[in-house]
Amino acid sequence: MAAAFAARSPLVGASTVALSGSSSVSGRARFESVCVRAAGPGSAQSAVDLEVPPVEEDEEDWYEVPVHKVTVKDRQKGVTHSFFVPEDQYILQTGEEQKIELPFSCRHGCCTACAVRVKSGQLYQPQALGISAELREKGYGLLCVGYPLSDIEVETQDEDEVYWLQFGQYFARNAIERDDFALELALADE
Repeated sequence: MAAAFAARSPLVGASTVALSGSSSVSGRARFESVCVRAAGPGSAQSAVDLEVPPVEEDEEDWYEVPVHKVTVKDRQKGVTHSFFVPEDQYILQTGEEQKIELPFSCRHGCCTACAVRVKSGQLYQPQALGISAELREKGYGLLCVGYPLSDIEVETQDEDEVYWLQFGQYFARNAIERDDFALELALADE
């Protein structure tokens, strides 16, 4: 039986175990001992105890992660969502874990599908490649790679509008004139 451990930040103190079939997980504080039980087709009820060396009780290493209230006004759907997000979690991912549908596409900060305008609060987004520094200074951000640093209120933006704000200046110059004669000459050579 293979168990894949995907521990969340020890700062939050949650852990998950992925198994095939039905499963349950129990453990003591700081992951000193974890018992994994699995049951499924072709397997007898089995349990595996994994002993992990105890963690030193050093309060300097463990602290609470601040949790902030995030309010997202979704202009496209006409709804407002309010939920809580730990400071070390992405807003989009945490919203999805709470069954909140927010706009997204790439999930890597490279497009503008999840673009928002910050109305109040602070948004930390070091990996927001899809938004220029100039737009970030004007209060734009991306939910997929944004961390709340305070209680925050944001409003979704039209993806095309943000894309135009960022790149439109390059497309608006010197429109290309179509030259049908040159095109016919080029195609005649083939």
